[in-house]
Amino acid sequence: MTTSAATGTAHGATRRSRGFAVLLAVTFLALANYASLLSVVPLWAAEGGAGSAAMGSTTGVMMAGTVAAQLAMPWLFRVLDLRTMVVAGAALLGVPTPFYLLTPDLWPVLALSVVRGAGFALVVVAGGTLVAELSPEGRFARSAALYGTSAALPNLLALPGGLWAAQTWGFGTTFWFAGGASLAGSLIALGLPGRSRGSFTLGSLSAARHIVRPVGIFLLTAAAFGATTTFLPVAGPGTAQVALALLAASVALVAARLAAGAAGDRIGTGRLLLPAGLTCAAGAAVIAVSLHGGPWLLLGAFLLGAGFGATQNDSFVSVMHTLGPGHHGAASTIWNIAYDGGLGAGAFTIGLIIARTGYTGAFWTLAAAIAAVVLALAKRGIPGRGAPAEH
Repeated sequence: MTTSAATGTAHGATRRSRGFAVLLAVTFLALANYASLLSVVPLWAAEGGAGSAAMGSTTGVMMAGTVAAQLAMPWLFRVLDLRTMVVAGAALLGVPTPFYLLTPDLWPVLALSVVRGAGFALVVVAGGTLVAELSPEGRFARSAALYGTSAALPNLLALPGGLWAAQTWGFGTTFWFAGGASLAGSLIALGLPGRSRGSFTLGSLSAARHIVRPVGIFLLTAAAFGATTTFLPVAGPGTAQVALALLAASVALVAARLAAGAAGDRIGTGRLLLPAGLTCAAGAAVIAVSLHGGPWLLLGAFLLGAGFGATQNDSFVSVMHTLGPGHHGAASTIWNIAYDGGLGAGAFTIGLIIARTGYTGAFWTLAAAIAAVVLALAKRGIPGRGAPAEH
């Protein structure tokens, strides 16, 4: 290798490293907005008289807005570079947030949530694509885990913190903080590498078929997490215990995602999906029997968060690896549709079930559905893949 080539390689590595650090900071700030309001917006709608189904629709509609924007990604990738997508997405998350304070009536709350959902889509899809572009060679699973941790840390801090702040200091404090955090992320995103673009191509039909299992299992665990964060604040035994349970779920999510990233580079991807999915189902079952309080609620939340965190990383790397280089935009879009569609569908569906069975019956139904589908997919085989291809 010539001196000039070596210098260019080192410069490229430094540029990727700096860009990756900026991406982590932006992701944390933008998703602090999302996490801090995940349980707060349904409570705000309840202030306006919303029942259980309507409360679930606040999460469901935001995720519907997210999925709608993600379905437009083939066009968005052609007209926007990845940096612009992240800048615009963080701004769309932040600007509408203080406007919730104008009224807790359901329809304005839903409209604001749709806009925030579209912003969320831009941040996470472009961010996931940038991970593949900026990660060091041979360390994709670890880079994905670090990126996932920057996305999950807001769950650790802002998810229980937003609920506590809203009920201690009022909704205004949470809404203004969440809006400011995301707008700060939008400004910092200007430091991302420019002119990098995503693309939306799936590659071979065979490769597309192989992502059904990891995406399906991940979607179910996302549904469980969306249902829990939406309804535990109203179904649980009290503010303090619910905040601790959400904290336990968030700690487990972060720890499990980091552990899955370290394991993925050593043992290959796809091997954690079955145990992680069943762990999430067990968590939902323990929550179902402990909604009236006690230490078991913390255990259930911890198990559910751990299962969700492990499937996050293992499924993300599986989808990226299976579709391969040149298809990162499609892989990020599909994975994020499963994430956001699962969160929204879980909250909305469980809201409907609650109206018929009550909270305990709804969580039992959730646990049984996850276990049944995960085991059905396992019977068809979940192939463990080798170490991810270098990026």
